[in-house]
Amino acid sequence: MSSNDKYDRQVRIWGRHGQEKLQNSRVLLLGCDPVGVETLKNLVLPGIGYVVIIDNKLVTDQDVENNFFIPYDTIGQSRAKVVLENLLEMNIDVKGEWHQIDNFNIDGQQFDLIIANEKQCLETKFNLIELQTYGFLGRVRLYSPSCQIIETKPMNPKYDLRIFNPFQELKEYFDSIEIEGDVDYVAHIPYIVILYKALQKYHKEKGKYPSTFQEKHKDFMQVIKSLCGQLEFQYQGNFYEAIENIDQAFDNDNWKNCLEQIEIEQNDGEGYKYKFSTLISALRQFVLIHGAPPLGKAFPDMKCFTQTYVHLKNNIYGIKVEKDFQIFKDLCQNKVDDETIRLFIENIQELKTINFRSIQQELDQPNQVDDYENDCYIWYILLRSVNEYYRINTKWPSQNQDDIQQLKEIVEIQCKLVGVDNVPQSYIQEICRYEGSKLHMIASVLGGMASQEAVKLITNQFVPINNTLIYDGLKSEASIFEF
Repeated sequence: MSSNDKYDRQVRIWGRHGQEKLQNSRVLLLGCDPVGVETLKNLVLPGIGYVVIIDNKLVTDQDVENNFFIPYDTIGQSRAKVVLENLLEMNIDVKGEWHQIDNFNIDGQQFDLIIANEKQCLETKFNLIELQTYGFLGRVRLYSPSCQIIETKPMNPKYDLRIFNPFQELKEYFDSIEIEGDVDYVAHIPYIVILYKALQKYHKEKGKYPSTFQEKHKDFMQVIKSLCGQLEFQYQGNFYEAIENIDQAFDNDNWKNCLEQIEIEQNDGEGYKYKFSTLISALRQFVLIHGAPPLGKAFPDMKCFTQTYVHLKNNIYGIKVEKDFQIFKDLCQNKVDDETIRLFIENIQELKTINFRSIQQELDQPNQVDDYENDCYIWYILLRSVNEYYRINTKWPSQNQDDIQQLKEIVEIQCKLVGVDNVPQSYIQEICRYEGSKLHMIASVLGGMASQEAVKLITNQFVPINNTLIYDGLKSEASIFEF
């Protein structure tokens, strides 16, 4: 994509391949209440491919008051039609359809995401975001039948430099370097060489390698400092660079944990899940043969001579990267394209898989959390309670004393499910004050949060929440719970 492309800024975040996933995706919106429409708006703007809106209601005065995308002169028209027309005006690249029906048969259809807007969707084979606003409160609930993430995009990515267990060419290079000579030479020895030399010295003196935090960040640090000898402080920059990157001297075992957790799925032989399963299978074979994963091309800056840096990056690490790529590619048996293979190898150290509990499991027996004093946890219990009240009475609880009493009895049952003694009476009275109201300002905030999670599920990038976010608009606070 060109630099003047209207999607340029977001391509810088999730890449060209992420944008293509977004533009080729299909999203189903169930219901045109404010929070779902706000969420969908935030997907239309970055160029979601195709949207399907299902809603059986006509526009009312209340819709005009709480939904930005429903103007006054559309009262009496189909909500689905009005919302779709106004959303598509925001981005001509997006296409869609609307249906003024209640039950929509998704059999035989493919969706990358379903947004259940103020509705419950207990069983689905697709990615799902369930949304609800209630007065000043909001809830976002994520579910995915299979969530595997290659590009987790951590804030502080770790480089795979093989300092602790160097491959043959790298070991020969490390052993050829002596930390002695004139000041200018020693001051430009790459920090990865210093870390390797310090490891060998530590092992020679103590008969083992550092393993505990104390040994790595105190004893080993002293060994690094001892290598610079009488070098004046202004020439010790590369040694302090080694200290700052001390963790890179040791193997990162994140990929081992991921391999143990991931189960290879049998599927139809196409799509992201199939590619991911193929890549994991190839990784297991590669590790079994070589004892380590294929080397990625990411290489950090370091204080050293330019020719030294270029030699390390291109001739030592670079050649190894290409060798490993070819071996790994052969193990994939032409089932995965080169771009995806390279992307996978670059992110092996930070792979992630999430096993979501289903919404039915949460309703029947939610996980208990040790956060009873968190207001968002209390509001979660109350949102469950008002939903149960609505299921029984087909209306929301009001400030009528009978409604408050019935809700209180329901709250007591919900408290037992989540292992909480009780909910303060003031909270029950507050939620009854809302009477099912939907505020656009709350929908807007929650829609922003939900759309970010939607992009994560669609692009398989970053790490989505697992699994529930509760927003407290009274305090402008949010908490995440794994129910």
